[in-house]
Amino acid sequence: MKKIVIFVLASAIAVSMFAASCTKQKNLQAEFTVGYNAAKTIVKAEGFPDMPENYEFYDYNAAARNLVDVVFSFTKDDEAKIPVYVSSDPSSWDPVGMWVDQSRPIEGNPLVTGYLKRKFSLPTYIGDNRFLSRGGENMTMLASVLGASYAGVDMSDFGLGETSYDLAEMTLSAYNTGTKLVSNAGVQGQSFWYDIFPQILFARIFDIYGDTQYMKEMVLNGADQWLEALPNFVKDGQANYEFVGYDVVNEAATTTGDHIEPPNGGLAFLFYSAYRISGEEKYLDGAKEVLDYLQDYQKNPNYEALTDYAPYVAAILNREYGCDYDVGKFLDFLFEGDSAFRSGWCVMDGNFGSYAVDGLVGQSGDYAFAMNTFHLASVLACTVKYDTRYADIVGKYLLNVVNNAKVFFPQNVPLSNQSMSSYLPFDFTGSVCYEGFRNQNGGYAMGDATAMFSQPCDLSLYSSVFIGMLGGIVSETNVSGILRYDLNKTDSYGFNDNPTYLYYNPYDKDMVVEFAAEGTENYDLFDSTQGKLVGRNLSGNSRIVVPAKSGMVVTVLPAFSEFTEEGAKIYAGGNVVYEYRPAVNVDLHSRQQLTSSSVISVSFAAGKNDKVVKMKISFGDIVVYEGEPLESFSYDKSLLPDTDYTLKIEIETEKGLKDYVTKRVVAF
Repeated sequence: MKKIVIFVLASAIAVSMFAASCTKQKNLQAEFTVGYNAAKTIVKAEGFPDMPENYEFYDYNAAARNLVDVVFSFTKDDEAKIPVYVSSDPSSWDPVGMWVDQSRPIEGNPLVTGYLKRKFSLPTYIGDNRFLSRGGENMTMLASVLGASYAGVDMSDFGLGETSYDLAEMTLSAYNTGTKLVSNAGVQGQSFWYDIFPQILFARIFDIYGDTQYMKEMVLNGADQWLEALPNFVKDGQANYEFVGYDVVNEAATTTGDHIEPPNGGLAFLFYSAYRISGEEKYLDGAKEVLDYLQDYQKNPNYEALTDYAPYVAAILNREYGCDYDVGKFLDFLFEGDSAFRSGWCVMDGNFGSYAVDGLVGQSGDYAFAMNTFHLASVLACTVKYDTRYADIVGKYLLNVVNNAKVFFPQNVPLSNQSMSSYLPFDFTGSVCYEGFRNQNGGYAMGDATAMFSQPCDLSLYSSVFIGMLGGIVSETNVSGILRYDLNKTDSYGFNDNPTYLYYNPYDKDMVVEFAAEGTENYDLFDSTQGKLVGRNLSGNSRIVVPAKSGMVVTVLPAFSEFTEEGAKIYAGGNVVYEYRPAVNVDLHSRQQLTSSSVISVSFAAGKNDKVVKMKISFGDIVVYEGEPLESFSYDKSLLPDTDYTLKIEIETEKGLKDYVTKRVVAF
């Protein structure tokens, strides 16, 4: 490992970089030998506007904190009472949730007896009458604690009245002693989505409230159950995840007609989190086994939010554990609309009437969903920290999400464009959002509650409790349209020793942005996108220059940090703060049809002091080109029978570094 020597030509004060129009300070120089990074892209997101039309920031963190007051108003009264929901009277829908007191003794080990203390329960939708007879769903209860925590509320010491409650501990009530899983309501084994996603939420809660007794064991028990299940995900002697669920008691994968809900990247995250908790290699091996399967998988398995974790975990394993997973392929799972199991499910683009839906998640051209939108944004933001080549495109995506997701909130659309005829009398800020936004009537905020379940209200609690996942990471800067994203906030079990932020500049020129410092300690600023020190021994707020139409990842380090270099990585304090990698991109969508006359445009780049010297192009096992790098390519029809292929373009630089991009295409 080579030690990097930092030369400071003048004392760095409160400014890290200046635009030409600002007072100039002497530059900071470093003997870094690695190059500057090239950018990776997401083809669909390239079509999003750099700056959304009619941009207006919406404060999702304030909405999440206001939501806490609405949802947990029942905590003002220590007495357990069953709410009275009168369908025709919205004022009766408050309090929203309720205490649930156990009739059994309250002492005991919840790993054996179940959680016997007081817990709380919440409805799926506001005023949901089904809640009064059958109770709430664990998914909503768990996400209410997690979302509020990300918004900055301590749920282990919470109270709106005179008494404080540990609502984080109450999530132990979601643990099932028979299955050893934290799952949703209903019969276990009938839905990967309902069995795995609550376990993920619970694991992420433990990352915040790690001192909660018994929680660690419950997280690891769940990971063990799914790890033991992996060998049974088999069809015809081959690994296959095309099931609707898995019964952990009977140790059998389950099917229901043709319906399939693959576990996808959700399992990889559960195993990765268990590895970070315990250090046991079996969990890391499990995460790799899941991603190995997805790496070779020839369909798009996207279903609900479990796929969200595939690029995230892949990026972590690539940087921290020396793997080489196809992050771009996993991002295409999310953005492209070719899911094999939920047709059209993707990150959307375009408009519903006059409302832009770029970046929202749902059924393409039809129905955007709030919960999925908030959740994915929180996961993809973290992904950038581990592969900063995606800073530009994910920054653009996030800006569009922040601007466009406000359509889910009742106060942000006219009453004529939403299914409820009046605002909730107990939620004047509009913190409870709609389940979705539909492409009808020029753009329409609505949900499934009234249309499908005969409930009185489409305002969705199970969606709203995820607002904090977006609100916790995003904040404004002094420049309109340039936002700051906290890449550590939702990076559960991540490498979070150093505060790290993403800034995206949608403008045509470089912009000077104020960097808001936290705390009173002096600090260094490191540009983890380009691998350079931009501020030394700073105090208080400083300023950075964010390049035009670019993302910038800024890592905060202790003042006078020492840097070491090993291969293509730069370390500070034992942590990776930068990894130099070249990039290759191709301008194709998944399942795009190609003929021999199709011109495939390829872009590639290496960083400073390096260049791309080799390229290899293959369709499946058929190599169609090998030689100097090409910017355009058309294949020889005689080489390819009419069928679908995985197109793979690989590059190598003078320094021996490599990158590749894959697309599923149809040649004819």
